[in-house]
Amino acid sequence: MAADGSGERIVVHAGDVLQLVAVLVVAMVAIVMAYRAMQRPRLVLHAIEPHRYRARPRDVVKYVASMLGLIVLWTSALELILIFTNNGLTAAEVAVVGSAIVVAVRLFAHISHEHAHELAKSIPLTIVTLLIVTSNGWRSDAALDALGNDLDRTDVTVPALLALIGAEYVICAVWYWVGVRWWYERGHDVPGLPRQVHGVDPEHDLADRLTVRRAPVAPPGG
Repeated sequence: MAADGSGERIVVHAGDVLQLVAVLVVAMVAIVMAYRAMQRPRLVLHAIEPHRYRARPRDVVKYVASMLGLIVLWTSALELILIFTNNGLTAAEVAVVGSAIVVAVRLFAHISHEHAHELAKSIPLTIVTLLIVTSNGWRSDAALDALGNDLDRTDVTVPALLALIGAEYVICAVWYWVGVRWWYERGHDVPGLPRQVHGVDPEHDLADRLTVRRAPVAPPGG
C-alpha cells in the first residue's frame, strides 16, 4: 500500500493482499493441526468386547514416549506466539501462560471435548485476529531484544517441568482407570470413546476414530 500525508491517492496492491493471504493460510493450517492434536486423548485403545476397551502395553509405551515430544512442541509453539506478538507479557509470564494452556487443554481433552476444543483454539486464533486488525500486533525490535534478555535470565525449575509433563500422565491415568474402565462400562460417555447415546457430534466422532482401534469383524460363517 502506498500512502502519505500529501493528499495523494492510496493504492492497495495485489501483492499486499496475496502476502496476507499466504500468512493467514500458513497460520491457520498450523493452528488447526496443533489444537486438533491437543484436544483429544492420545492413548490408543482397543475394543475387547462391546463397551469394553483396553490399552495394549505397546500402545502405552508409544503414548509415554510420544507425549514428551508433543508437550515440548505444543508448549514451545505457544511460547513463540506469545513472544513475537505484542501482548505485554513478561518472560516469566510467557513460560507460565504457555505451560498452563497446555495442561488445561489436556485436562479438558479427557473430560470435555467441547471445552478442550474451545480453549485450544482460543489463544492462537485471538492472536491471529489481533495481527490482522491492529497495526502494532508484533513486538518491536527493542521489545524483542528486552524480552530475549529476560528469557536468558529466566530459569524454569525442575518441579515446574515435572508438573507440566507429569500432569499429562496423571490426567491420562485417571481417564483410563476411572473413565474408560469404570465410568464408561456403566453406560456413561467418556471423551475419546464411542457415544453411549444416539446423537450427532462430528467433533466427538472424530476423536473416537482417532483414539479407538476396533478389531476387524469376521465375515458371517467365517
